[in-house]
Amino acid sequence: MKTDMEKAMACVVDIFHQYCILSPIDDYLQRAEFDKLMKEQAQPFLKKTQPPNLDQKAYLDQLFKKADKNHDAKLKFTEWATVLGLAMNEAHDRSHDLGSDGGSGGHCHSHGDGSVHCH
Repeated sequence: MKTDMEKAMACVVDIFHQYCILSPIDDYLQRAEFDKLMKEQAQPFLKKTQPPNLDQKAYLDQLFKKADKNHDAKLKFTEWATVLGLAMNEAHDRSHDLGSDGGSGGHCHSHGDGSVHCH
């Protein structure tokens, strides 16, 4: 039986593969595939982290260039994981904003077993 974390990791890998095979069929995210993935799968991250002085296209360009460590104009999974890490950090920050105290610093989260606790 897979743990919740194993399921989540498998889901991340599956999403990467869904987009990296769009065109051409390979195991890399081309720039257009990266843009499509981010726009369709990471909209909350983009909205929350996009600098006010950049439009979304420029922001995606910045993220892509930061992740493309070997400068080959495509992202292998480990390079894309850089952006995924940023998105996960932002999602974690957002989880703190959803607290029952109206966002005054505390936060609540579920542990998947129906229990919820707040800090």
